[in-house]
Amino acid sequence: MKSESKVYRLSSGRKPMTLMVATKHSRSKELQWLDPQKQELRALRYATNHASIFEDEQKGEARLGRIVFLDGSLVVPNRNLTLIKFMEMHPDNIINGGNLFEEMDHEAEAKLQVESMDLEFEAQQLSRQLTMSQVEAVMRKLNPSQVDKMYHDEMKRDVRVFAKKNPAAFMDMVEDPDVEMDNIVSNLIEAKLIQFRKNNTEVWYTMPDNKKLLFRVPEGQDPMNALNDYFVYDNEGVQKYKDLLEFLEN
Repeated sequence: MKSESKVYRLSSGRKPMTLMVATKHSRSKELQWLDPQKQELRALRYATNHASIFEDEQKGEARLGRIVFLDGSLVVPNRNLTLIKFMEMHPDNIINGGNLFEEMDHEAEAKLQVESMDLEFEAQQLSRQLTMSQVEAVMRKLNPSQVDKMYHDEMKRDVRVFAKKNPAAFMDMVEDPDVEMDNIVSNLIEAKLIQFRKNNTEVWYTMPDNKKLLFRVPEGQDPMNALNDYFVYDNEGVQKYKDLLEFLEN
């Protein structure tokens, strides 16, 4: 069912108890509309005893109406066509380049709210389906210095809270393959299987029976990103990555 009235709200979330909107053109407050046909500015005036909002079309006495926002909003019944037209063409309306008020689109806002609720629900569902490795990967992005000090249930709790408060960011993080890879590489480093050296320009094996150079970071590249790419896209790197995972699991 469509609304029987239009609702306008002040911009930037402002909600003063009362705020009056200018209702006629004057030297101190210009209320004009550019007529596209005549290519001339026409003065606006909201008069309750005239159907037109243009001052040059209002003949005789003009009883000025008052437009007052209460607690940041103004409700105008659909039958008040004159006021609706005046608000639509008012220079302070955001659609006309103003910055004072705007019309609320209930259908569009409801759609956005539903989409936001659906995303939050989807993110919370997904946060409960993550493997412990994935939970750790997300947590390492959120708070890398604390991961090794947290119990599994603490990490699960914090990840679920993050998913609820920031569903879009959480979904992007889970779907980003680099997040999982970064976590695995961090685990390899913590397990003392590999190590960055020489200002993060080289990666070396640090296993008891292997102290060789594993990878040299190309100049100008991020060390972690370069290593991830080596493990994923380079044939030799893929095999070395598999071997390291076997050591890590054992």
